[in-house]
Amino acid sequence: MERESSQPLMKGRERVFLVGLMKETQSRADYFQSMEELAQLASTAEAEEIGRFVQKAAKPNPATYIGKGKVAEIKEEAERQDVTTLIFNDNLSPAQARNLSNMTHCSVVDRTELILDIFARHAQTRQAKYQVELAQLEYNYTKLRNLWKHLSRIQGGIGFRGPGEKQIELDRREIKRKIGQLKLRLREIEKGAVLKRSGRAGFTSVALVGYTNAGKSTLFNRLAKENLYVADKLFATLDATTRAVHLPSGEKVVLTDTIGFIDKLPHQLVSSFHSTLMEVVEADLLLHVVDVTHPRLFEYIDSVNQVLSELEVHDKNTLMVFNKIDQLKGLRASFMRKKLLVDYPHAVFISAKYDPALDPLFERMDYFLTQRKKVATLHVPASMQNLLSFLYDNAEVLDREYDTEANAEVIKVRIPPETYNSVVKQIEKHRLAMLPDSE
Repeated sequence: MERESSQPLMKGRERVFLVGLMKETQSRADYFQSMEELAQLASTAEAEEIGRFVQKAAKPNPATYIGKGKVAEIKEEAERQDVTTLIFNDNLSPAQARNLSNMTHCSVVDRTELILDIFARHAQTRQAKYQVELAQLEYNYTKLRNLWKHLSRIQGGIGFRGPGEKQIELDRREIKRKIGQLKLRLREIEKGAVLKRSGRAGFTSVALVGYTNAGKSTLFNRLAKENLYVADKLFATLDATTRAVHLPSGEKVVLTDTIGFIDKLPHQLVSSFHSTLMEVVEADLLLHVVDVTHPRLFEYIDSVNQVLSELEVHDKNTLMVFNKIDQLKGLRASFMRKKLLVDYPHAVFISAKYDPALDPLFERMDYFLTQRKKVATLHVPASMQNLLSFLYDNAEVLDREYDTEANAEVIKVRIPPETYNSVVKQIEKHRLAMLPDSE
């Protein structure tokens, strides 16, 4: 057991202790990295961290999560340092949260409630606000049976932003009614999103995914020549943003920046943000952006892959993009490249912020785009000028000659799958000859 020293005080922010339970099977280094992430989350929620308490145990105490002796120590320190809130690094049962609050006279927030609070702070659009509120209601509905007694005196605060402070009075029926309303509103918004995505059906779609704060938005700004909000904090942006991007090769793609993932990302968020995450589901290529400097980068990769599995897109074409390579120098940079290329032989290493050019990334993207295209030879009558014009505009012409006897153009093209399907319909409609080819 140990208590870390307190940090300098700051006025006007909610004063909190961070509390964790390190299981005997966990390494000290890994767990304290996890606590550092909790500290980042707390800071993003504008909390003032006063100190940390970590206890090592085989398993959580079913009544209080941590031992009662540690609870008493926290209570004493909270009174002495005027701490009002305890933030736990794991999720708590309703009974644990109630008991801890009664024993310490502090409000108690678990990891999921903290993340939901951050999302509530950062939600800007109507869709994002509905999605966050839905996630909050669904999470609290699962805990409702014995919940809220320990919160009866709480007026807002971390974990209870937005609808949180009203949920104390809502019964099960009212929460279910409100969940139904929010889902209906989100479905209406999703109809518009589906129409937008259908309008992009003829283009290759690329989605940026990755752990929060890996540099996705910075890379998006570079690729799309945009100036979207970027901050060195977790979940700086929540809404998916899409732009058309021309690669140096001349290829046009639709690029989407998505919300960042995190270890133990609440299931309710994945569910409620489903319409936003459909950009990931329907993408042709995922750029998985990774902070190559982070000591837990392999765990972060696994966390992102777990969310992708939940979305059932874990087998989608994915290009690993190891970002912030400028922060690794000399032998360390060389070692990391060699080590990562063993597991990810097609990966690229970039600095989205400082590289004057992103040629390695563009080359890998172009390679992918070329690989997924189909090559075919078509016999198109000269009278079908509309189809010929479409092919010249939307496909790469590899060879062509004119068949004078048939009064038709024999054209060999490399076609993107989206265009290929449209061409096939035209070929079948007019009963034209098309010979699949290979290179």
